[in-house]
Amino acid sequence: MEAMNAQEIIEKIENGDVNWIYNHFSEDFQEVSAITELDKLLKEYNELRSSNSFYKHIHINRQDEYIWFDDKQTTGVSVTLNKYSEIIGFVLLPLHHSDTMKHTKLQYTMPIEDSWFVMAGGNNELLNHHFHYKNYKNAIDLVKIKNRCSYQGDPMLYTNYYGYNLTVVAPANGVVVSVIDGISDSVPGEFNVKHPQGNYIVIKHAKHEYSMLAHLKPYSFNVTVGDEVFRGQRIARVGNSGNSTEPHIHFQVMDQIDTTKAQTLKIKLQQAISPEKGDIVNYTGDNIWVKNENFILSFMKNIRTNILQLFKG
Repeated sequence: MEAMNAQEIIEKIENGDVNWIYNHFSEDFQEVSAITELDKLLKEYNELRSSNSFYKHIHINRQDEYIWFDDKQTTGVSVTLNKYSEIIGFVLLPLHHSDTMKHTKLQYTMPIEDSWFVMAGGNNELLNHHFHYKNYKNAIDLVKIKNRCSYQGDPMLYTNYYGYNLTVVAPANGVVVSVIDGISDSVPGEFNVKHPQGNYIVIKHAKHEYSMLAHLKPYSFNVTVGDEVFRGQRIARVGNSGNSTEPHIHFQVMDQIDTTKAQTLKIKLQQAISPEKGDIVNYTGDNIWVKNENFILSFMKNIRTNILQLFKG
């Protein structure tokens, strides 16, 4: 299939060229996508949008994701291509904004010891798949990459991922109030719906401020309930337990210890950074920096193989 560029893709979407778009779907994507559904989605999207602006190109694991937002920030577009320039991900979304987002009172640092890629983070559903859920809304997911890839060899082996077994550190001073351990790591892409967070730790930092670090490696914890911890202290290792597409760190701060009832807070990070999907973050000592990358890909290699249709007629 011929190579495509971002401008050509968005023009076809804006013009509602359903046949061109469908013909550029991969065969697997076509098998689970109805052209009539695609046509309806395009019409509903184009009725809502204003003028589009290109936002970001993310390249990782031999896939390319292109993201656009309209000028009023009411709609967004994400198109993901495989290495053959076939469309394997196609998302058109109305964007939701929160005027009452609460921030943490304390400042935090990333729970890492090196540079990591933000695979989910930001203030809308295209940048952060957690955004729709109040108990995960402001969470950040981090993966380790090398040479624009998060793994080497067989992607079905979690031990082949660069992030697996790396150190997780405390994001601020506090006291450990909950540790869940003993849940086995999952095969990448196979979800543990019974224990979605997998192995995790909750640290109380202040009144109504609790951090949670999830999907950790079983039996890797260096701390237990009641222990006092300090910013940057090594507390566990990265695993692939729970609902996890690949070994990564899930980091959030919430207003109570019960993860099923809690609401997440927008994390106030040192040096006032606000990392989002596609950025590179790093933490060394008390210094944290963020680098915006335009060549790193979408948060999932195993992208959903159907059209995400959230527009209602």
